[in-house]
Amino acid sequence: MNEVDIPRYVDSQPQLFFWEIDEAVIFIGLLGCGIAIGGWFTLLSIIAGYYAVKAFKRFKNGALDGILLHLCYWLGVMSLNKHFQDSTKRDFHL
Repeated sequence: MNEVDIPRYVDSQPQLFFWEIDEAVIFIGLLGCGIAIGGWFTLLSIIAGYYAVKAFKRFKNGALDGILLHLCYWLGVMSLNKHFQDSTKRDFHL
């Protein structure tokens, strides 16, 4: 048997600059809303995005990796994978 080196961060989330991808999605989403509204809301959305990411980081420290995907699934925003399409259906098969 040959030893195989496994990368140290193989299960880490992808990075976008200095944020993990789920943190960047929150900031970019708020920034996009502020730009769409226009005016001073752009500046306010940057400030709100910074504090929202800061609060989400604090929440994420005590949770599982990829918690944003699971939250979006439970809120019905998106599907989790091909087996769990709709979070409103509670099917239990024995």
